[in-house]
Amino acid sequence: MKTTLSEHTWLAPRALWATPIAGEVGMPPHRILHALAARLSEPCRLRRLGVRVVPNSYPKCGGMQVPDWPTALRARSWTGSRWQTVLEENNIRRPAHDRVRWFDLGGLESAGLLIEARDCSVDHGWTTWNLAEGGLVLEGTRPGVAWPLDRILEVGAIDTRGCPRGVEAERRPGEVRYRTRHLEVGFRLGRPGFSYLALDEQGQGHTGINLLRLQSILVESSQINPTITPLLDNTAQGPRLQPVGGPVLMGLLPFEAEGTTTVNGNLITYTIAVPSAGQRYRIRWEVQPEALRCHVERVGARPIRAWNSGVWHVCLASETAACTSLGAVTRKGEVGLMSLPVLFHAPGHGTLRVEAQGAPILWRADSWRPTHTTSWELKLGEVPQPTGDYLLTAGRHQADITFQVHHHHIPTRRGTPAVVSQAIDRCALTGLTYRADTATLSNNGNSIHAIICADDWSASTGRLGTVLPTLDAIDLLGRSLERHLDGGPSYASGHATINGDAHYMEDEYLHSGASILAAIAAYLRGAGTRAWLRRYATPIRGEIERMRARDLDGDGLIESRYRRGISGEHQWSTHWYDAISCGWKDAFSNAILYPALRQLAEELPRLGQPGLASGLSEWADAMKASYGTAFLNAKTGWLAGWRCAEDRLHDYAFLYVNGAAVCGGLIEGTQARDIIGRLWSDMEKQQLDYRFGLPGNLVPIPYSDVALILQPGVFENGALTHCQARHFLGAMYRVGMRREADGVLRALCETLADGSAFGGVGTGQEWRRRDGTPAGYEGILSDQFGVLSVALERYGLDTTLDRHA
Repeated sequence: MKTTLSEHTWLAPRALWATPIAGEVGMPPHRILHALAARLSEPCRLRRLGVRVVPNSYPKCGGMQVPDWPTALRARSWTGSRWQTVLEENNIRRPAHDRVRWFDLGGLESAGLLIEARDCSVDHGWTTWNLAEGGLVLEGTRPGVAWPLDRILEVGAIDTRGCPRGVEAERRPGEVRYRTRHLEVGFRLGRPGFSYLALDEQGQGHTGINLLRLQSILVESSQINPTITPLLDNTAQGPRLQPVGGPVLMGLLPFEAEGTTTVNGNLITYTIAVPSAGQRYRIRWEVQPEALRCHVERVGARPIRAWNSGVWHVCLASETAACTSLGAVTRKGEVGLMSLPVLFHAPGHGTLRVEAQGAPILWRADSWRPTHTTSWELKLGEVPQPTGDYLLTAGRHQADITFQVHHHHIPTRRGTPAVVSQAIDRCALTGLTYRADTATLSNNGNSIHAIICADDWSASTGRLGTVLPTLDAIDLLGRSLERHLDGGPSYASGHATINGDAHYMEDEYLHSGASILAAIAAYLRGAGTRAWLRRYATPIRGEIERMRARDLDGDGLIESRYRRGISGEHQWSTHWYDAISCGWKDAFSNAILYPALRQLAEELPRLGQPGLASGLSEWADAMKASYGTAFLNAKTGWLAGWRCAEDRLHDYAFLYVNGAAVCGGLIEGTQARDIIGRLWSDMEKQQLDYRFGLPGNLVPIPYSDVALILQPGVFENGALTHCQARHFLGAMYRVGMRREADGVLRALCETLADGSAFGGVGTGQEWRRRDGTPAGYEGILSDQFGVLSVALERYGLDTTLDRHA
């Protein structure tokens, strides 16, 4: 056997919530590890298991790779009735370059194998997808290859007449399609599953864009990969089932079920039997003007264990919308499991509130970046197992699930401009870019998690209030912090060993460490408890101590010994604008850190940890005393972006840098008003369309001061974006430029309200050239929605900016 997924369809990584086992010292009570699952369709002889070095662990920076290998593993084999541990290895030494370190399995006969990478050289117990996919090798006899059955259901009576008012129905080739002002949904006739799904929360009938991923092959890197790979199993629509030790019975390509489909008005009923697994299903959908209702029934003749299972699975195309599921994560079994209620949100399209009655229902959300897909699945009468599979209990299980069009609303003050209210209501959930499968806020629902964004998350979540009766927005910030403080990996954060030098990525990305402390301060202020702070006191102390050690020359400001900011070296940045060669003394990272120190000095003693706050106020005083001297450019009258290791200022009229320094209190009074006024005057001369955003810099950055080839007006070199715009906008309010700031805010909110400020993954709409042409790479980023925090400060019922007007 080999691990190449395109060659061998029975091997695939699997992500699990894990608790410490014997010998695992210092591991958190809950963590996510990745395993390699051999989903064998029949018993096979397994010869040996190997470990090798992967060129990159969790992606820490676009400009580097951090090699990694599993240092501990556990292999568990399926006997036909239970999982049995067959191999445990700890303290695995690094394999030689391009070599495999082998462990003998002795010709083990197995119907399924789960190889858990339980520790690794970089992120320790939080082993990564890359590690499971490329760092584990399995050899043995190949399972037999048999073409799976692909049956279709018998199509019974189809009568689309008699739909309720507001619901239109049409039979089309292979499907029946329903349309309302808020919904458009199609149902396959020959197989159970959606053929079309579109939302319009505004109720204008704009349902012409299908959210689903429907293709049966995936073209990637100029190769056509067949749909039978485990990766593409997750693009299935409708019920899924693969018993442990057996073949896929219901998935994207195989469908060995039998049954019928009937349609009566707005009711669609699937009756399905899978005799070989002893399972029967009855799934009835009802289409209403603003809701979908689903009655599901599963009857199991016997209990079975399954790799994949669910009464209804939906796969969505992230190029259309990076969808998210907001709710309470269970932290048990396979990742992504959630208890209902849940909000399913499609950015720019709408939201469904999902609730259930009857037998217990679990919701599972997942995100697969290689295929640009997200998904959700309903699980009925299933018990998640620690091995990441599921126990489908015997007997009859029934539930009623409602998918109600959800109109999220956040109250604002009387007199709030309509476009601002619309932007807040439409984008409040969009800004909560939570991935249930990784239990953290992320760049978006189908992108990497980057703790460097935590200061933006913390600016908004405390003002967005209640998401569900069981969930406040700030809870998502808390769960994201818990993952980080428990050791979870992130872009621009965590452990790295480069050229033999072991350090934290926060020593390079200074902003990450500052952002973490800012988020901790905001969470403690908004939702922190003594118990929570006591639980995380040790890692928080570590964050503070490591940050304090980054003041390399004793002036109170933090510096990076790795990223020097020298022209012509083309290093990556020390802050969020990562392709700019900012380094050594970074004005933006210090501006984020300063208010975090002030707030922590208040919050830590209030919640019973005065020792953690020791010296923070004095440190902040020293930082403020040094800041202006270090960064103020006498020639321009505003702050430069950084002072490099050659003691030169690098100044390209950075709006977000100066804005953050003013908002954070490092620059105050007439000096603050003068700086913001000068930048505003220069920006107005450029006649920008603020609906597309604000530029990060007004003066083009030359090639000598960027890490990539960034032409002026493209991406991070002066393109317009909502990302980080909150800083300059907030500073305008803070210095009393209310009329001007209100105009900019209304313009920014116009494109948030109509959804054109962002798009699907890969559209590049998060940055715009000055003529409006997309100039980004992702399409949607969480940092765009920091603007909402300023809007809510200005117009929210709990406002603080008035005192500065």
